[in-house]
Amino acid sequence: MRIGAIDMGGSKSIVAILDENFEILITKRFEGHEKDYNVHFDRVTALLGECAEELGTTIDELDALGVIPPGMVQGERTLLLAPATGWRNVDMIGEFEKRTGLAVVATDCDVNAAAIGEADLSGERDFLWYNISNGIGSAIIMGGDNYPGATGVSGELGHVKVEYDNPRPCPCGQKGCTEAHASGAAIGRRVVQLTDEDPDWAKVFEDKGYPKNAYGASLLAREGDEKALAVWQEAGKYIGRSMAVGLNVINPPRIFVGGGVSQSLDLLLPEIRRQIDLCTVEFARNVPIEQSRLGYYAALKGAAAIAMRKYHKQEETR
Repeated sequence: MRIGAIDMGGSKSIVAILDENFEILITKRFEGHEKDYNVHFDRVTALLGECAEELGTTIDELDALGVIPPGMVQGERTLLLAPATGWRNVDMIGEFEKRTGLAVVATDCDVNAAAIGEADLSGERDFLWYNISNGIGSAIIMGGDNYPGATGVSGELGHVKVEYDNPRPCPCGQKGCTEAHASGAAIGRRVVQLTDEDPDWAKVFEDKGYPKNAYGASLLAREGDEKALAVWQEAGKYIGRSMAVGLNVINPPRIFVGGGVSQSLDLLLPEIRRQIDLCTVEFARNVPIEQSRLGYYAALKGAAAIAMRKYHKQEETR
């Protein structure tokens, strides 16, 4: 099989073709988003065509296509809202069927799709998927399938309020959300704030050539820098409070953590565990928390997973 995958993430778009084992055969990308979704969709479709051509094929010879838009998806079809671009109420499947001519096009938000990919790759059938990247999202997998909720936006633990005394504004319009305090972007903002306040600490980053963001702080934390460790401890506190809500509500047997910030899960876990012990009922606490098996391209592999599922479902009904 050859499966097309398009991930229109928060800051970039990645296009790829994968095989049935989730191996990426080719990938291309570009930064940013077009304000007009028609222009953006044309651009990613053209890039998919380039990928197919380099593999000696064409788009219409792909078995299926999975598309991840930068926002919430309802009914596995409609993009409700992409906050970064203002795209609203877009028929994702119709738009990409029209552009590619493919009979099998699947779509969902990045978190739901990645959770499906995790289920298919790991064989686990019940878990909470928790994604920490530029934003924070989560998904609930039950019996191997995503539980979408009444309007397709279940599992929004990134928008659980975790700070009331000094709440920071969140892109969702609320204040004090987990995403506003513990996402990769939030950690980066905290690093910038602290280095602005402390020129000596800023000089530590500069002397080592580390960026003043979450990644740079992770490098310093692993070298034992107390301020960097405190930044990660603070983020872990908020993530732990958020995860505790999920544990109390759905009592999953396992949590998988994906997204770029999951590469620093070891720095977050001590405080996550402490908050879970503080905020969770006794019988829901002792749950494994593991880094995702999907790696950096979790959303792309998730796009391929939902596309393959739809392809096989349609084959079964023929």
